[in-house]
Amino acid sequence: MFLLVGSNACLVRRAGTGQIADPSVISETELDSVHAGSALEAVRQLRPMFLVSRGKLSLDPRVPPALPNVYVDNQFYGDATVLRNISAESIESIKFFNPAEAQLKFGTGNPAGVIGIFTKH
Repeated sequence: MFLLVGSNACLVRRAGTGQIADPSVISETELDSVHAGSALEAVRQLRPMFLVSRGKLSLDPRVPPALPNVYVDNQFYGDATVLRNISAESIESIKFFNPAEAQLKFGTGNPAGVIGIFTKH
């Protein structure tokens, strides 16, 4: 019973449909509903938890906390700061890959996970 309740707490309802959406994915419909100019604006409005730092990965105080890397159509694009350079109008969907999923799909070097941008073709 506890697991069922806990898993339902993370679910996201699609605006106006009552359908339960995958909390790790932002759909094209959701993107269109917020009228964001950039991917960063869209993520901040729809899934701000994608941008949460995963903590420090080094004991060196000069090393900043880790942010997710960004991949556009499965190609490395940069860290989360590059989201401001991606037009929301060009995006079909955005998916957050946790660190384990990111390692399986994209390899090592993504300790804070990956924000995957999939563009319209």
